[in-house]
Amino acid sequence: MKILAIILLIVATVVAGMEIYTRLPVVMPQRTAAPELPADARIIVIVAHGSVDGDNPLFPEIVTRIRDQFAASGRKDVAVHFLHWAPWSDQRLRAVATAEQLGIRLGQHLARHAPLEELQIVTHSSGAYVADALCDSYRRNIPAEARPARVKMVFLDPFQLHGFVDWRHGARNHGHCADFAVAIINTDDVAPATNAPLANAWNIDVTAQPGRATFPRNGHYWPLQYYLDVLPGLASEPLEDSHQRYPRGVLVQPPAAMPATGFSGLSSRRPPHPGGVADRRNSPG
Repeated sequence: MKILAIILLIVATVVAGMEIYTRLPVVMPQRTAAPELPADARIIVIVAHGSVDGDNPLFPEIVTRIRDQFAASGRKDVAVHFLHWAPWSDQRLRAVATAEQLGIRLGQHLARHAPLEELQIVTHSSGAYVADALCDSYRRNIPAEARPARVKMVFLDPFQLHGFVDWRHGARNHGHCADFAVAIINTDDVAPATNAPLANAWNIDVTAQPGRATFPRNGHYWPLQYYLDVLPGLASEPLEDSHQRYPRGVLVQPPAAMPATGFSGLSSRRPPHPGGVADRRNSPG
């Protein structure tokens, strides 16, 4: 019994130590959380990578496609910013705490941007924790007399482990602050704590989507490619994006997610895809 007690004490000490360590953010420069934005931007889109993924070539493509789509729509009051938080994101065990600290500071920064009417946050993997912290911080810090911007989130295979032991934290909490949130997930990839649908988002399961069969990387990156192929084109489309129509917590397959009407904003080279990530103001669901 004494040996067992010693073993349990050691295990408890290690777990407690790791829990504390994983909640310590990596210190990063202030400029990372204070991007320069056009003074007249009414729509701001933040795209954030995950841990050890700052140089993924899919992110510049996503940013370019969103910018092009808004430009084609005639909107000139839009700022699309790639939040490059490497190398501070690259300590995997502390990436979530670092993402939350970055989100808090970025939310404080955006709360001072008076023209803001709509905030879109697109994140992959552990970048998901930037989105939640950013939104909470923004709402806490906007002036009392200001009208809050509408917040939309897109989670691409979001990482859900918080600390060292709470493996379903993200499944319970990601998207809780958003007016509209959508998650695009795989349910069988090798990345830990990324395979569950989110309770506070409308979930699209792309695990069995045909394009994955020829995708050269592991499944954790497939939602990124899927989003690049079919969703950024909806950024400027005047479509309903209310949780009244696309309920939180629901998991759908892509064909079931297809809306009744097509999307004029999508290139003919790209397959049409789910509504629900359109970018216009509707009453929150």
